[in-house]
Amino acid sequence: MRFLLFLAFISIFSTCYRRPYPVSNKKEWGSKPVYGIDTILKKISWSATPAILKDAGNIYVKGNYLYQVETGNGIHVINNSNPATAARIGFITINGCSQISIKGNILYSNNYDDMVMIDISNINAIKEVARTKMAFPTGRQYYPFSSPKEAGYYQCPRTDSLVVGWVKDSVLPYCYKN
Repeated sequence: MRFLLFLAFISIFSTCYRRPYPVSNKKEWGSKPVYGIDTILKKISWSATPAILKDAGNIYVKGNYLYQVETGNGIHVINNSNPATAARIGFITINGCSQISIKGNILYSNNYDDMVMIDISNINAIKEVARTKMAFPTGRQYYPFSSPKEAGYYQCPRTDSLVVGWVKDSVLPYCYKN
């Protein structure tokens, strides 16, 4: 039984790991993190211009509106007063967004590691009413961007900054993803 637990533990943690030192001092082709600035990335905004759906997340229904998460970017607002002609009417930018919930006229979402509460009583004039900093502590790395999507070497991200994406570059072989 202990052997099976050991094998399960090893298989779970072997898909992405950090070496204590590089395999060599020779750089390898891999992914390098792109960092964002907190004050810009944590700004909540409304745009009456609908955005293109790229990475669909969950959907929440409230009154005549549908709110659909665009994973990592924000929330599409869809007027569903006539379901046969439902139309996107705008986009709420909430960087790092992955989930939403609504109670009354307050929309709750994550903004990277913070929880934000947004008043949606007037959809054309949304406003942030509260923020709980570090409500979802993740070592400052937002889940989808904590490692690159593809397998291979990558530069281990700093834990004091927000990773907003990845670019190809030469990196020291410290971190690897299977």
